[in-house]
Amino acid sequence: MFQGHAIGKYTTVPGHPHGTVSATAKDQSIKLSADETIYSEGEYAIAIYQVEAGAVRIYRLTSNGQRHILSFCGKGEWFGLENGNVRTDFAEAICETRVRPFRTNQDAVVPIDLLHIALTNLAKAQCKQLIISEQSALKRLAAFVQEMADRHPEDPEFDIMMSRTDIADYLGLTVETVARSFTKLREKRILRLAGKSQRIVRLLDRDALVALTI
Repeated sequence: MFQGHAIGKYTTVPGHPHGTVSATAKDQSIKLSADETIYSEGEYAIAIYQVEAGAVRIYRLTSNGQRHILSFCGKGEWFGLENGNVRTDFAEAICETRVRPFRTNQDAVVPIDLLHIALTNLAKAQCKQLIISEQSALKRLAAFVQEMADRHPEDPEFDIMMSRTDIADYLGLTVETVARSFTKLREKRILRLAGKSQRIVRLLDRDALVALTI
């Protein structure tokens, strides 16, 4: 796994409010290919991570091996903060991704408020809970697309990066149901899909999308 790699030397920066930050991005960044594992359940939690490019999926496995995706993390977002010292989930790169690790031991303080990260992750978990509480598959997908659109408030077109399987495991649906729901959104002229894997979303009617989630 990658959590023990590329966590290089840390240095004290004079005048920095937190005292200790990582070294140069060149020394610290980890480049990952699609589906590469960053860390796994049961490993020691020695760092948290910030996504510099690409996207990451956080998931858990049930006793029968079923995957449940807890969250997706995009550029600028943080993941890997644990309540204890051992990992309780898995983190993988969704596509070609670059992340930067920050040690969480007493000798290396990350340059960000950990409470802020914890509260942000809690808000994302609550949002996920609201999405999967919807009985309608179409509403679940509409809420998911809205969640992705909120990360690109000024851009009507964006790359969701996730496969239909990822989306299905996030929403608690089948891949076929996700595909049918995307078709319905297209038929309603709420969005248009493009790209080789149909992952580029162009919003045609943001208000109609929001209305579907209410």
